[in-house]
Amino acid sequence: MATNTIAGANLAQIAEETLPHLQSCFAPLAGIVTDFSDDVAQAGASVTTRYATKPSAVDLSSAGYASQNTELTAATVTLDSFQGFVYGFKDDERSKSSIHLNDTFIAPAVQALGDKVFGDLWNLVVNSNFSTNSTITAANFDRDDCVDLAVSLTDTLKAPKAGRTIWADPSHYGALVKTLNSAEIPGMTAEKSEGIVPRVSGFDVYESDLCDANGENLAAFAFHKSALLMAGRSVDTELAAQAGVEIENIVVPGLNIPVQFRRWYDPTLGELKYSVGLLYGVAKGTGMGHRIVTA
Repeated sequence: MATNTIAGANLAQIAEETLPHLQSCFAPLAGIVTDFSDDVAQAGASVTTRYATKPSAVDLSSAGYASQNTELTAATVTLDSFQGFVYGFKDDERSKSSIHLNDTFIAPAVQALGDKVFGDLWNLVVNSNFSTNSTITAANFDRDDCVDLAVSLTDTLKAPKAGRTIWADPSHYGALVKTLNSAEIPGMTAEKSEGIVPRVSGFDVYESDLCDANGENLAAFAFHKSALLMAGRSVDTELAAQAGVEIENIVVPGLNIPVQFRRWYDPTLGELKYSVGLLYGVAKGTGMGHRIVTA
C-alpha cells in the first residue's frame, strides 16, 4: 500500500539519491572559497575562514632555500542563515496516494535550497563590493569578451590564474553557447549538442536564472574564487536524535557542504514530515571580481 511505501522508505537511501541533484544545484559554488571543514565544527555564531594571498618569487641563487613569508588573509563569515524546506504527508494523504518521495519531492526541495544559497552569494555582487565593470549586452557577449575579462583579472585586479569562474544570466550564457557554432570546432560536439560552454580563457562558466539585475543592470560576474566566501557548520542533532528523529547528513562532493535530511512523525498532526536544511553564511572576500552590466 502507499502508506507502507512511504513509511518504509529508507532515509539514508533517499538522501544518497539526492546527490546528483545536490551536485547540480551547488555546482556553481565550486568557483568560490567554501569552508565547511572539521575545524569550524565548534560552537559560535561566526566562522573565520582564510584564503591565501599571492606571494612573490625570489632569486633562489642569492636567497637560497630560506623560507619566505607567507600570508593567509582571515575573513569572518557570520552564520546567519539556516535555510531549508519542510514538507509532510498526513495519514489520509498517504493512504490515498502512491508517492515516490525521491522523484517527486526531494529534487524540488534541494533545488529550493540551492537557489537560496546562490541568491545570497549573488546579492553580494554589487558595485559597492566590486567596482570594476564592463557594459556588454547579451547580443554582443562572446569569447573575445572572456579574453578581455581574463586580462582584467590578471592585469588590473592581480588575480591568480587558477580558480576563475564566470556566472552568467541565461541570455549572456546563451550568447557564449552560440559562439561555439562559429568557433573553429567542426561537427556536432558534445558541448554544441548539450548547449554547454566549455572552459574559456581560463574560466569555468555557469548559467543561472538567479543572476538577476541586482538593481544595477547586472548580467554576469567574472571572478577569482577568493572574491566570494561561504562557511558553515553541521547542525546539532543530539536532542533531535534523542526524540527519535531520523537524521542523515550528505556532504556535497568536492565542496564539503553538509546538507542535513530529517524525517519524523508528528502524532498530534498525524503527519509524516521530512526536511532538508543547511546552516551557513556568505561574505565578500577579495576585490578580484569584474561585473558585466547591460547599461
